Amino acid sequence: METLSDMVAGWLAGVSRSSRASYRSVLSRWLRWCADNGIDVLHARRRHIEVFASVGADMEPSGKRTIRSRLGIIGSFYRYLFEEGYIGENPAEHVRGPRIYGHADGSYLTREQAVAFLGEARGMDAQTDALCRLLLLTGARAGEALGLDVADCHTDDVPPWVRFDRKGDWMQRVAIPDDVAEALERHLGRRRKGPVFLGRTGKRMTQQALTGIVSSVALRIGVPDITPHSLRRTFCTLSRDAGIPDRDVMAAGGWNSPRMLDYYDMARRGLNGAAGNGLRDFLQADRED
Repeated sequence: METLSDMVAGWLAGVSRSSRASYRSVLSRWLRWCADNGIDVLHARRRHIEVFASVGADMEPSGKRTIRSRLGIIGSFYRYLFEEGYIGENPAEHVRGPRIYGHADGSYLTREQAVAFLGEARGMDAQTDALCRLLLLTGARAGEALGLDVADCHTDDVPPWVRFDRKGDWMQRVAIPDDVAEALERHLGRRRKGPVFLGRTGKRMTQQALTGIVSSVALRIGVPDITPHSLRRTFCTLSRDAGIPDRDVMAAGGWNSPRMLDYYDMARRGLNGAAGNGLRDFLQADRED
């Protein structure tokens, strides 16, 4: 018979590499919590999962997003156990989590700011220019850009393209604009192997270093609170402004539905005044008639 450790290992084998550490951490806390409270992991009930997800290690209430994250991870584990026949029913199937409303405002660049951002990056070192152009003009996630190796960049092809390791452990070839290809060529020079973007130690650049580069370029043009994810949001919102079909935006950015495009775009559209001003003008036109 397989042990609980075997079951955990089998479950983790199907979790993406980028998520494996956080999944293992939550599950370890769940197993420890069950042991401390005399609960058989393979016979846990829905109420046990809900209580665990709702409190932290110090038994204080947790935030809604933390609760939903824990519920999702524990639910994934028990779904695996049920599907593999280790348990007769899935106790996490009908767990009750908190509802989260609204959209995060996030940060992004306007069209004018995006032009200034790229211009500022162009005047800096070759790596900064290539990195900022790649992020803003392809909508790549930070991890996807940092994961690029020189062999993933095909700047001589028509059209030029790069190979991204997408979130969810799948690879995709994505066409890049000519100026991104040129920036990559300037940055890579004669290099033919290794990571595309390097930190000060000569090893692959970290996300912390990437965030520092992006925010520093943005601050030079007077825009605070810009992160690599802000550039992904900018890619989405400005692509829609440019009239690019959602399916093309989704393909370039690695989205599998337009829902996230709507999510990114809603906060900005809520502030553009189009609905309120349009209705006001409509009402005023009626009075003038």
